[in-house]
Amino acid sequence: MKRMWSAVVAAGLVTLSGCSNDGGEPAGTPSPTTTPTLAEPVELDYYATLTVDDDAGHALVTDWVEEKLRAIDSAGKELWSIDAYVNDEGGGSEAYSAGDLVIVNDYSGTVTAYTWEDGEEAWSFDIPGPDDSCHEQMAFGSRSTGLGNRLREDDLLLLEYSGMRMDGDCAPTSEAGNAVMFALDPSTGTEAWPSLSIDDDGRTFGGKLTHLAPDRKSAVMSWKSGEDSMVTRISLDTGHHVTVPITAARSIDDTGIEHFDVFPTSDETTLTYLFGAEDPDDPMSQAFSRVAELTVPAGLEESDSPTLDSDYQSDGAKMEHTTDPVCSTDFTYTPEGQPACLQVQLFASAVKYQGSDGSPRGWFADAPEMAVDTLLYTGSPTTVPFDSSGKTAVLAPGPDGGAVAIDAATGKTAWNTGKYRSTTPWGGQGVLPDVGLVVLTDNKKTSFYDMDTGRLVDEHKADEYDQLTSGFSTVLVAGETSTTMWAVVDK
Repeated sequence: MKRMWSAVVAAGLVTLSGCSNDGGEPAGTPSPTTTPTLAEPVELDYYATLTVDDDAGHALVTDWVEEKLRAIDSAGKELWSIDAYVNDEGGGSEAYSAGDLVIVNDYSGTVTAYTWEDGEEAWSFDIPGPDDSCHEQMAFGSRSTGLGNRLREDDLLLLEYSGMRMDGDCAPTSEAGNAVMFALDPSTGTEAWPSLSIDDDGRTFGGKLTHLAPDRKSAVMSWKSGEDSMVTRISLDTGHHVTVPITAARSIDDTGIEHFDVFPTSDETTLTYLFGAEDPDDPMSQAFSRVAELTVPAGLEESDSPTLDSDYQSDGAKMEHTTDPVCSTDFTYTPEGQPACLQVQLFASAVKYQGSDGSPRGWFADAPEMAVDTLLYTGSPTTVPFDSSGKTAVLAPGPDGGAVAIDAATGKTAWNTGKYRSTTPWGGQGVLPDVGLVVLTDNKKTSFYDMDTGRLVDEHKADEYDQLTSGFSTVLVAGETSTTMWAVVDK
């Protein structure tokens, strides 16, 4: 019996050895594997910042001098270009990567998707409304429900009204009122759920309309309806919403300022109320932020009405002053989807970081004075969290010099880069998860660090005011007339 079984096995081996796959290789031959690698830097002969990249070797960059959006490959070769929107405050077109598409919002009232490879138009979405719309189409900004500008399956592209309606003759967007939000399927450009509006008495405060919850499943919006102050939570999978009046709760707000902002936490009943700044355009006003804990009832029934409104009594919300460390800014996310926030808080005799991993209670940590210039002002580097040995960390100027990776859950230092002294604010930071690196432009150098240990892996000379922008696969460091690019490639 053993001899017969051996013969069967031998025959099978002979048969298998005669088979081949479609490529002519014997069956069972391991498929070729590739390893993500950071390629040698290449030079672009123009001042550019990264708008968005994908995981297939493409990047969309803004050429600020020529006012162009240029799609390039990992070697810096231009694939195609279109005109870019550039405003007087240093802002520009917004873009998102979704599979083989790149989606551009240029504040023209039309959002357009192009194919990464050749720039062919795949779809476009015209923000609806009459020419004399109270919420003009060119005032709609964009954001995603995903991890920054890369959209994955089930992520949506949100178009949000970022302006402030002025009194005067104007027309509503539709019968539902003045539109404040559209949710688009990024693969087709069609609406994922009906748009949301506010009625003629509704007013928004300008700037960011909503703030995403740590789990990115809902968003919170602050607004006014006549004399009433409102907070609305929107479920991002359906567009259903619940609105709670907080007029009575706001009685503790003694600033006399009409505008306010509310930020979500991991507890849907606990929100962070940010008192309005006397001069919202002055970053220093935000550095002395005052906050309160806003508690709203649990289990409120959602509405599917296209017009935001409230059926609940104003005594359902409660608010108390707090000096505890809390998160009163937007969350950013690691490539794995973990939330973190980091901001600078000024006290009478100290500068502190405060942050959170989404929990209602955050932490304080020591910060140097230069953190104010590095992280506070408009145009400052965006906080880019990353996974460091299984913990969510954020990079910030160290209290004793250099840079520190701070545990977003506790505020404790995970690692530091040494105690060198910077003479100017940071030029920017980023994370390249596929090669396990954190990158920082500071102290006239662009440095690459191991994200788990902080070990210096590589560094390159940079000029004093060079600016770093980064996606998850591409890093640009822009000088006065040219830009150095690093790209992660498969080898």
